[in-house]
Amino acid sequence: MSLLRTCSLVSLLWLAGCAQTPPQNQNLLTELDGPLAQMQVDGRQLYQRMQKLTADKSCNTDQQCQVIGIGSRPCGGPEQFLLFSTQQTDQKMLTITNDRYTRIRQEQQQRLGLRSTCQQLPAPVPACRQQQCVLLDAQR
Repeated sequence: MSLLRTCSLVSLLWLAGCAQTPPQNQNLLTELDGPLAQMQVDGRQLYQRMQKLTADKSCNTDQQCQVIGIGSRPCGGPEQFLLFSTQQTDQKMLTITNDRYTRIRQEQQQRLGLRSTCQQLPAPVPACRQQQCVLLDAQR
């Protein structure tokens, strides 16, 4: 056998062996292309909707500034907090959107088998400063 033919045969067998080796997480790869990918898109759209709902943070008093825990950590509790003004935000729509977002995040975490440190995030303190809702923790 010539050297070129031997190298070609070895290369072909190597490629064939690679092609026949199944991925370790075949089900995960399939889900990432299907249901999990769709959940990612849906979650992103819901998150963007919450951002739009809370974009206007105009206020007159501290009581008009609130935070809502959004999403879900694998051990429970919110992933993060979103600041909003009760004067400007449709709170019912925000709650409905957040509930849908949280359910999607929980299902994603369950399907992927995600875990966390189980450390709960403390809620930041909102306030009205110069007629805008702000987080006091963010000003430090």
